[in-house]
Amino acid sequence: MFQVDPWEKAADCERAIRLTIDPIHRENLTNIRDFWILLANKRRFLTEQEFANQAEAIGRIHANLTATTSIH
Repeated sequence: MFQVDPWEKAADCERAIRLTIDPIHRENLTNIRDFWILLANKRRFLTEQEFANQAEAIGRIHANLTATTSIH
């Protein structure tokens, strides 16, 4: 099973935050970064399935944000 590294995803968000000037996009990225950090911090308390489900949900939000901002 492919494992997502929530710390790397949070770092991706942080890099994107530094590159954007749009305050709405920055706020959205900040929220997603915080979701990844929360997931990373609680990973040891989750089963693999719970972790995978939450990582997938956050990943979808992250991907949707990326897709909608790259269109504009």
